[in-house]
Amino acid sequence: FSDIIELMKNARHFESIEYADNRISKYSAQKGKCIITNKLLEIEEIHCHHVTPKENGGKDEYNNLIIIHKDVHILIHAQNKDTINIYLEKLKLNEKQIEKLNKYRVLAKREII
Repeated sequence: FSDIIELMKNARHFESIEYADNRISKYSAQKGKCIITNKLLEIEEIHCHHVTPKENGGKDEYNNLIIIHKDVHILIHAQNKDTINIYLEKLKLNEKQIEKLNKYRVLAKREII
């Protein structure tokens, strides 16, 4: 419960109450695990990603959010090959995890890796 309390404390820093509420709900639904790695996340590792990014018309709705590790979030959005390679090496994702990652990269209008 302490992670949820921390997420609630940070809620006032977001533009949208809908985002803050849905972020906590999604974290709870995913049992605190990254959707890509399935790793239980520490509070400082938690990032909330818009499946369809806001710049592409995505909203703060529950179904448009996923909880991921902060390094996975960087990798979803990364375009620089060196950055991509650094985070691939750091995360050591398996084939199935890379397949999931690429699904979100395509939705973010990034090339598959």
